[in-house]
Amino acid sequence: MAQALTICGDSFNIGIGCRDLINEPYGVLLSKQLDKPLINLAKGSSTNLSIFLQARYAVENLDTDLVIVSPTSYDRVEWFPLDYEFRDRELSLQDVNYHEYPPYGVGTYMQQLPNPMADDPEYTGAMFTENYSGVLNYWDTFVGPNRDSGDYYKKFRNEDHGRIKALYDFARLIHEPRINRLYTIGMMTMAHQLLKSAGIKHLILTHEVPEYKKFIDSNNLLDFSWGQLSLDYPDDLPSWHASAEGHVRAAEIVMTRLKENGWT
Repeated sequence: MAQALTICGDSFNIGIGCRDLINEPYGVLLSKQLDKPLINLAKGSSTNLSIFLQARYAVENLDTDLVIVSPTSYDRVEWFPLDYEFRDRELSLQDVNYHEYPPYGVGTYMQQLPNPMADDPEYTGAMFTENYSGVLNYWDTFVGPNRDSGDYYKKFRNEDHGRIKALYDFARLIHEPRINRLYTIGMMTMAHQLLKSAGIKHLILTHEVPEYKKFIDSNNLLDFSWGQLSLDYPDDLPSWHASAEGHVRAAEIVMTRLKENGWT
C-alpha cells in the first residue's frame, strides 16, 4: 500500500464548513488524486502548539511520505485541567483533547467523525485547545446559576470558574496576537525541521510566506489563506468556514504546488 498523505491543522483542515466530511474536504480530494490513503490529524480549535504536535506525531508514528501542515490563527490558548497528573515524558499529541472537539465530540458539529487518536494506548486527551473567543463566549453566555453549557462547551463543566475567569481576563486585557504570531512561526519551523530531517515531503500553508522564508525552505512553503477562501467560497451552515467549493479550490492550489515541486 502507498504511504499516507497526512493533514495537520485546525477546523478548516478537517473540513468544518463542508456538509459531507467523508467526501468533500480538500484532504480527501487530494488523497484521491494522489491515490494515497489519508490520515487527517486536524481538529477544531487546534492551537499552533497542537498542530506542531500533530506533525511530530506523523514523523514518529505514521507511515507517511507527504504531510500538509496548516497553522491556525494567533488567538488560541491551551491548558490542562487543574488536577491533571503529568506523565514522565514530553507533551505529545496523545495529550491533546480530540474527543470533545469538532467534529469528534458529540454535538460539536452536524456530522461526527471517529476520534483519530482513540486507539492509541497513550491517549489521554486532557489538554484543552481553545480560541480566546470561545473562552469569552463561554464565560459571557454559559457561566452562572442555572445556565446550561450545552454540548459544545460541556468539556468545561468540571473546570474551576476561577481558572476560566483568569483566561477570560487574560484574553481581554493581556493577550497580544503579535506575540503569538512569532510563537507560531517558531512552532512551524520546528515542524519543518522534524519533517525535513525525516526526509518527508511537506508543505506548510501560510499567507505570510515572506516572513516564514527567513526560517523555512521555500519549496516547503505555499502561499495559502483559509480566510480568503472563506470569503470567496463561504459555507451555508454558517460556520464562517470555506464551503465544499472552497475545498475544491484548496485542493487545486495544493496540487499545483505539488506538481511544481515534482512530488506527483
